[in-house]
Amino acid sequence: MARWHAVFTGLLVALTMEAVIWLVSGRFSLVGGLVGSGIAGYVASTEPTDGAWHGLLTALSWGIVLIPVAVLVTIVQGTGLPFPLEFVLPVLRTPGDVTTAVLLLVTLPNVLAGAVGSLVRWGTGPPTWIPEDWA
Repeated sequence: MARWHAVFTGLLVALTMEAVIWLVSGRFSLVGGLVGSGIAGYVASTEPTDGAWHGLLTALSWGIVLIPVAVLVTIVQGTGLPFPLEFVLPVLRTPGDVTTAVLLLVTLPNVLAGAVGSLVRWGTGPPTWIPEDWA
């Protein structure tokens, strides 16, 4: 079951970070979504699988907002692609390669960030995935 407050918190963090990055550099990046996914994982639970799930939900929700806006701004202003895509896409040759790269770049890092966010959360005692004799 999704904890939507964690996803909304991650979305707000992603929106805020991307707004700051846009104001400073005039370009989009995928860094805001990564940080938002990490925060969503932190807020969701101490379980890494919950964190990964909420990181993915945050990434997909944020992508629904960011991708159309980024494409529109790129076309209208002629700015470059978001940060890691500008280095990866020129190396790829087929539409299938591009599709796979984009999908992996916008999902897997966010899943990992969400899992790391939940691993960092130690405020309420050891997470449930650590055996009792280790704590």
